[in-house]
Amino acid sequence: MAIFTLTNFAISLLSLYVARRLYWEMTTGSRIRAFAKQHGCLPAKERQTPFTLGAAFWWGQVKAIKEHRLLPYMAGQFKEVDGHTRHHYVLGTDFFTTDDPENIKAVLATDFSKWSLGQERIQEMSSYLGYGIFVNEGKAWKHSREMLRPCFERSQVADVNMLERHTQRLFDLVPKDGTTVDLQPLLHDLSMDVATELLFGKSTNALSRNEDDHEVRDFCDAFDYASNPFEREAFKKWGAITLFLPDRLNAAKKNHVRVMQAFVDHIIDAHLTQLKSSPDEKRYNFISALFESTDNRTTIRSELLNILLAGRDTVASLLSNIIWELPRHAHILSKLRSEIEETVGDATPTYEQLKDMKFLRAVVNESQRLYPIVPVNSREALQDTVLPRGSGEDEKSPVLVPKGSYVAWNMYSMQRREDLFGQDAEMFRPERWLEPGFRPGWAYVPFSGGPRVCIGQNFALTETMYVVVRLVQGFEIERKDFEEWREKFSITCTGLGGCKVGLTARVS
Repeated sequence: MAIFTLTNFAISLLSLYVARRLYWEMTTGSRIRAFAKQHGCLPAKERQTPFTLGAAFWWGQVKAIKEHRLLPYMAGQFKEVDGHTRHHYVLGTDFFTTDDPENIKAVLATDFSKWSLGQERIQEMSSYLGYGIFVNEGKAWKHSREMLRPCFERSQVADVNMLERHTQRLFDLVPKDGTTVDLQPLLHDLSMDVATELLFGKSTNALSRNEDDHEVRDFCDAFDYASNPFEREAFKKWGAITLFLPDRLNAAKKNHVRVMQAFVDHIIDAHLTQLKSSPDEKRYNFISALFESTDNRTTIRSELLNILLAGRDTVASLLSNIIWELPRHAHILSKLRSEIEETVGDATPTYEQLKDMKFLRAVVNESQRLYPIVPVNSREALQDTVLPRGSGEDEKSPVLVPKGSYVAWNMYSMQRREDLFGQDAEMFRPERWLEPGFRPGWAYVPFSGGPRVCIGQNFALTETMYVVVRLVQGFEIERKDFEEWREKFSITCTGLGGCKVGLTARVS
């Protein structure tokens, strides 16, 4: 019976493959061939089991996700074909993966208008975030961006007093006698407190640790659940089949989304109350701009959820990875401490002093290179188009990308390429960023690029560098775990093992 069933399954797959190919030939084949010839396109490399519709490729990725090794797994696939652009035919859709900087530049910048975030991605993210700056496209996206831009003017970003207040609250929570502490969850709370004060004018005070206030903790747990289908209990129990189930069948996710929405509704209500009590408040913030733009609470809630995504996760992940690495390299930590002592001593660093510390910035850059916060990204082609490189024996000829196809670029793989970053590309070596002539260009785009480049990157870097400086000033940092770094995916990527260190207060 098992053999009979397997045979029927194989025949069904073959029949589906043949039917799809015939339909493709009848509807788009001649058009695509003419377009490819016009642009000098050649086929990209591929390694795929025939007639399987890419099922083996897809299931291989799911298995790697469950084992927390997706990033090295995907990087290894480029080595399998000895190239930097690869074509897959996955369950009826053309899918291209690349770690070529020129292709990433084309998608994000030079051919920006030809690409969409992708309807599947928009549908998934909007199911828990609603429609806001990270989900919208076109005019709606531009409008969100313009409202957000004033939040990141220099006068707001340079406010280190606000950073100092929240950073000291973090330090109040950690043991100072070398006892092991996992800083990762605390860093997430810190970044959320800072982001909400900057953007909403009022902090969530996640670091308060008030035992009677579970609202912030419930929100964070709900956010983690909704944004990561691979960590849900159903996926762990039933595997990849759950990814095909519609959201209406996922009661647990719906409950978590309701928790998220209730949390943001509370922020909205608190803001309205504050406006009534302090109508002359002058400091610009995002939530005030939203109220001036619309009275639709669903729109306001969606925009706030979208921005909380960036404010909470990205900086926390970056800080966690930096602090995880520092005690593993005594000479790097010593060099960083020397630069900090020479620049600011024990004083609170100013915005200008943070910008002057070149080795500090190199440490941050190196962490973003080895452990990109968004290691894989993708776009859907809105029309027949090309990637400038990736075909032919030398991979210098363009690659045809038919309308409706997906292109995913792998930052993790690209930023570890030895031909771009040196023979020691797998090593944490900040000094590379200070070497004459080192200019990675589009091989290093930690905040994306083109029109959708991260609008808050200056603030993210300022917050990150500030916390690192204050930590190094105040503590000896001891390594407390000896595991290799493995990824933990949600909407961003951070270390699976957390950030376990021992902190001992330094004597001035």
